[in-house]
Amino acid sequence: MVNRRQFVTQAATAGAAACVGLSTQPRAFADEYPSRPVHFVQPFPAGPTDVVMRLYADKISQDWHQPAVVDSRPGATGSIGTEFVVQAKPDGYTLLFTVDLPISMAPNLIKVPYDPKRDLIPICGVVESSGVLIVNASTGIKTLAQFVAAAKAKPGTLTYSSAGIGSPAHLCGAMMAQQAGIDVTHVPYKGAAAAMNAVLTGSVTVFCGPIAQSLQYIKSGKFNALGVSGPRVSPLLPGVKPLSASYPGLVISNWFGLLAPAHTPAAICDKLQAEFKKVYADAALQQKLQHLGLEPRWTSGADLAKRIAEDLDRWHKFVVSANIHAG
Repeated sequence: MVNRRQFVTQAATAGAAACVGLSTQPRAFADEYPSRPVHFVQPFPAGPTDVVMRLYADKISQDWHQPAVVDSRPGATGSIGTEFVVQAKPDGYTLLFTVDLPISMAPNLIKVPYDPKRDLIPICGVVESSGVLIVNASTGIKTLAQFVAAAKAKPGTLTYSSAGIGSPAHLCGAMMAQQAGIDVTHVPYKGAAAAMNAVLTGSVTVFCGPIAQSLQYIKSGKFNALGVSGPRVSPLLPGVKPLSASYPGLVISNWFGLLAPAHTPAAICDKLQAEFKKVYADAALQQKLQHLGLEPRWTSGADLAKRIAEDLDRWHKFVVSANIHAG
């Protein structure tokens, strides 16, 4: 567990000072940056995070006339790639592009080899993503109410998959179980793709995963969508209500963002944020992301630091109240 009260103070001040133009350091180093390839580590198997970073990398390579390399280092709910960046030299050439899983979710459930409040500087957020609760159509379950009724009829029999302990799908399933008063069994997998495939093959009952990932199966009739995890109806699934319509507070919306190792020069952070903001403004890129079921949303380094602090606290309270354990 991280010290959340200390994180709120440190993250807000460190993130703001490092990444929104308050640098007092000489800018000569930043003026020369980048002079060689920049590595953007994404800590998950192939999926939305990798796709988003590659779209940004193409634009960054063109702007900077240096290769922007996407380096996939998956494993341990994103903590392996995150640790790799934490241990890297803080010179702006090894950076982390991730969703919130290894930053504010997993640290509340598993021991991670880094401290989010101390070891990383939030630079910016560029995308939001909501999930959808899916069930194999062959089950005959078509609504959230039917799923809850089936779970109550056979306590402990129905299952939900996830991309690992502490992942959004794990917390979504646990929160749903708590609020609906049902007993369902968590089955963790190594990645969201495997978790979704488990529903496709009938190995598990439901999965609350990225909309973009399961959209084709929903449209083809193989999956039934029981509710979206975001705060509002998704334009991709206009007929599907939010889970929060039935269970207030059951909202899980993930950010995609860039972070740098602690002690990265503030001038470098400024330059990174400015470049990402420039790429973010590209209308064609935003359209591509929307077609993938992702919502472009700009978040400054200071605001991302604040959100991380709030999410750490939120998930800590939930994990304690739900008595969730890593084992």
